[in-house]
Amino acid sequence: MPSQSKSTRKPGPKAQHPQKQTSRWFHLGRAAGYLALAALASPVSQLTLAPVYGSIPSSQFHQRSLSAIALLAFVWKGTVQGRLWLNLERLLPVIAFWIPTIQFFLFSFSSKLGPTAGPLLTELLTLLPLLFVTFFSGAGLVEKAGLTSSGHAIKDALPVVGSYMGFSLLQKLFYATLPHYIGTASAFTRTGLQLLIACAFSALSPSWLIFLALPSIFHTFLTNPHFVADTTTAALNKTLAPHQFTLLERQESLTGYISVLEGQNDAFRVMRCDHSLLGGEWLVSPDRAEQGQKEPESIYSVFNMLEAVRLIEVPDKREDAESSALVIGLGIGTSPSAFIKLGINTTIVEIDPVVHYFATKYFGLPSNHTAAIENAIPFVRNTALDHPSSYDYIIHDVFTGGAEPAALFTLEFLEGLRSLLRENGAIAINYAGDLELPSAKMVLNTIHTVFPNCRIYRDSPPDPDGETFINMILFCVKSEDSKLTFRKPELADHGDSLGRQRYIPPNPEWEIAIDLTSDEARSAGVLRRGQEAELERHQIGSALAHWKIMRNVLPDIVWETW
Repeated sequence: MPSQSKSTRKPGPKAQHPQKQTSRWFHLGRAAGYLALAALASPVSQLTLAPVYGSIPSSQFHQRSLSAIALLAFVWKGTVQGRLWLNLERLLPVIAFWIPTIQFFLFSFSSKLGPTAGPLLTELLTLLPLLFVTFFSGAGLVEKAGLTSSGHAIKDALPVVGSYMGFSLLQKLFYATLPHYIGTASAFTRTGLQLLIACAFSALSPSWLIFLALPSIFHTFLTNPHFVADTTTAALNKTLAPHQFTLLERQESLTGYISVLEGQNDAFRVMRCDHSLLGGEWLVSPDRAEQGQKEPESIYSVFNMLEAVRLIEVPDKREDAESSALVIGLGIGTSPSAFIKLGINTTIVEIDPVVHYFATKYFGLPSNHTAAIENAIPFVRNTALDHPSSYDYIIHDVFTGGAEPAALFTLEFLEGLRSLLRENGAIAINYAGDLELPSAKMVLNTIHTVFPNCRIYRDSPPDPDGETFINMILFCVKSEDSKLTFRKPELADHGDSLGRQRYIPPNPEWEIAIDLTSDEARSAGVLRRGQEAELERHQIGSALAHWKIMRNVLPDIVWETW
């Protein structure tokens, strides 16, 4: 028989060995895990900086720093080509565990560094090294998985670009979702999340080098006041005691780090949110009792002044028992508490449940009110559609951290408030800003567009040094038929409060003469929904000024140890 000829067909593609295929997915899985942890570490770093520097100052250079460090890591990876004697990947958990301790020590220099250099230097020594090693290690794992090919620039660049895009998308996701979970468990606190990230890095990159992190781990669990536990809270109060301060309670929540503190020297109690105060009260000390104080008094005059919205003279004014009020933004509840005690049917819209809880527990907010613990934007939109002309008075007070939520000053939101007012209704709007900045001019012009009949007051005498960053109250009425005036106060308007006697009605000498009808005022433009970023760009200056003010209100140790 003829012998069989050899086949001339070309062999098909060689099947990849199952072990190699498994190894590829293992490397890619670890790289993806590193990117996810890096994306989570970014907003967590910003959260931990906010109580010391404020959220706006902390974010000034954050995103640009992340882009630069990612580029540096990928470029350096292509340069060293495995010539390092140390596997940097093994350092990831060590770096992550040391971050809380390094931050703790750096925060003690915050007053010298200031709100611009401070956040940048802190992240330069904590977050950015972690991200550099993460990106570097992730690129190495992608290389091990065989997704890069030496000499093919486009093929090599695709995993790098894809990795950074994935990191950016995950980062945005965590920024959007974290506020809804922060404070719900010990692991979902600022320092708790830092430890969770470090543990995850340890699982992805186990190494005996983890022993180098033990000093920081012990410090975090035992003495670092930023870690919320009984031992660290006791350590915090021990630190504050020589400065005559006591932490009564604290909790992290969706709007920031919320705490209640008492100052023994001056006998006052305040509620804090990150690097700002939501309000406070002078307590009834023996010395103040001798001077006639009978009840806790608001530290800030603005909260008493807001109540003067009741004194605005309008036709067919209704009695308090027949009136209703809407308060946007609670703080410690000074103004709504006064309304409730006067028998006014009061609705409070406050996004943060912890703020409402602390206002009730520590500042005497009466329980007989309607509490809407939700975002004010959908509340106003839906209520304006379903129940227009529902309120005689509206108080709009959402300032915190040197800036206002821009969405609550848009034309559309203010128009919603206008529709909620009865025809003879009045509104008081608290706004703080620098009158020389475009942001303040835009906000004032937007308010005037919706409420043309307004008067504006500062909350204190003019600064002799010409300080242009001021807290102001705009009193406006829905009607444009007559000049806005305040009636003479009665005994019930003041009660036993010395502060109300002093600040209600507003001091005529504190009125601000701004012509909101001038061409210059109108040229500032109107803030519309979807344009909030335009206002937020100008808020950095206000936030930096507010940071300095807060550092004069309370000592550095209070802000730094939070």
